[in-house]
Amino acid sequence: MEHEPQPDRVARMVAQLAVGERDASGSLCSACASIVGVSGAGLVLLSGQRSLGNVCVSDPATELVEELQYTLGEGPCIDAFRTKVPVLVADLAAVDGRWPAFRQGAVDAGVRAAFGFPLLVGTSCIGALNLFHDRKGALDDEQYADAVAIAHVAGRTVLAWQSTAEHGSVAWQLEQVPAHRAVIHQAAGIISVQTETQIDDALVLLRAHAFAEGRPIGDVAADVVGNTLRFD
Repeated sequence: MEHEPQPDRVARMVAQLAVGERDASGSLCSACASIVGVSGAGLVLLSGQRSLGNVCVSDPATELVEELQYTLGEGPCIDAFRTKVPVLVADLAAVDGRWPAFRQGAVDAGVRAAFGFPLLVGTSCIGALNLFHDRKGALDDEQYADAVAIAHVAGRTVLAWQSTAEHGSVAWQLEQVPAHRAVIHQAAGIISVQTETQIDDALVLLRAHAFAEGRPIGDVAADVVGNTLRFD
């Protein structure tokens, strides 16, 4: 199913997604969900092995599921970014060995199907477009082609936004992206010292604690930084 999006389809997507330039915090992702015909969409930026945060989410349920992916460090968008190919799950409730905690959390949030598409710019991947549906079922051929085209356009749109920003600053459309999850990585550094482990292992501990407590990882990280929670 891998292919380059057709030029005419890309042109149509550019026109339909243009509204997002006026309100990157919501309308861009709402347009993505509407075009493909799914119940929710999220656009996340990633670098290396870490998430920089969401450019936008279309609705509260999607926001919850995106936060779950980040907290657990697993899910279709993470795999789409790492493999640079779409990751399509038509039925999250079906028995599958992948991402057990994410799948259960997503189903509990009312999501039944999830589809991750890498944001490819040449051979590089800068993030993922995540599409969610409240009922199970695969994307049909037209939906799949639309999703590929949207991911193609969205990746270049993000780069275009940033290219117009002043040197050393973030484009205004990306201001909603949580400051590179700074507090989380600061907390991981503190936990690393407290437990005498590597940063990656400290981040695993932080994620595990947040998941076990059922709390957003950002809130737990803030407790660590504020010294009201210690891991030693």
